[in-house]
Amino acid sequence: MRSDVSFDLPPALEAAAPPEARGLRRDGVRLLVIDRSTGAVQHRNFAELPLLLGPGDLLVANDSRTLPASLSGWTAAGVPLELRLAGRDGERWAGLALGVPAGGDPALVPTDARPPAPELVPGERLSFAGGLRAQVLGRHEEVASMVWLAFDRHGPQLLEALHRAGHPVRYAYVPQRWDLHHYQTVFAAAPGSAEMASAGRPFTVQTLRELRARGVGLATLSLHAGLSTYGDPEVDRGFVPAEPYRVPEATAAAVTRCRAAGGRVIAVGTTVVRALETATDETGRVRAGAGVTRLRIGPLHRLRAVDGLLTGLHEPQASHLDLVLSFVSYEVLQAAYDEALRAGYLWHEFGDVCLIVPGR
Repeated sequence: MRSDVSFDLPPALEAAAPPEARGLRRDGVRLLVIDRSTGAVQHRNFAELPLLLGPGDLLVANDSRTLPASLSGWTAAGVPLELRLAGRDGERWAGLALGVPAGGDPALVPTDARPPAPELVPGERLSFAGGLRAQVLGRHEEVASMVWLAFDRHGPQLLEALHRAGHPVRYAYVPQRWDLHHYQTVFAAAPGSAEMASAGRPFTVQTLRELRARGVGLATLSLHAGLSTYGDPEVDRGFVPAEPYRVPEATAAAVTRCRAAGGRVIAVGTTVVRALETATDETGRVRAGAGVTRLRIGPLHRLRAVDGLLTGLHEPQASHLDLVLSFVSYEVLQAAYDEALRAGYLWHEFGDVCLIVPGR
């Protein structure tokens, strides 16, 4: 999704390969710290995160596992296409159909510059690597470039076939293909996200040990994220996908205890903010259970469950920034991003991260 808010940032920002490919551990990325109370900015390393939190604080992470959601396939007439899985509704799947440019690596062509996909009418049969097949059920009701599909297998058999046929969704700013394990976090459990819940990527087992030793709590929830772009700026600006989430009883209770004791609830990623804010009523009570959210959070949203946010750095048009503006003002965020640019921070899912947290 795209933001209606304009930031004074360059349109193209440097993207990183995974830290492991640069000779670093996952927690070797940089950490930009913004104090919600004062707007003050610190430059730290992610490995120092346990030193910035303490007893009574609670981290809530998304445990959704990333799917190999990019499928290369063909129509019955042999016309190639890329299909990016964008979510599911029961046994039917929403897929973004993209044309395949002639020659070269299709992923290096920006999504909104890809050639039109072949016309997919109800009943059209698609074939993918490894013998996986699907039938087009019809057009998506809200996004013209998406279709509803039914695959020829379900459950574990479908997941196995997707792992044989698919790859992680990759955008043009990532110059080479990385294996699926690079797109998983230490929290990953149930598969379901079209794209990685990337704020959790820098965590390691060592980080979790040090957080626990500091008395910092950890809880998880699931939100299966859709695609970050649909190849059309107008669609990206207005369309909010329906994303399934689940808040366990233990997580709801942990958030309630933390807030009652005056601790700070820190969301690991914007997906966690959306899930918790959807599950929390006007009185601040967090309801455990499963549901579907289409909540879009912006500067006027009053946060009910979350006090802080750990997140990546994103381009100026991303709707991600609308959500961040529910934590800090436009002026504070612009100043912090100016600092990040001056200091050479790396952007996108394999880049550096930002912690927005109220001072103690």
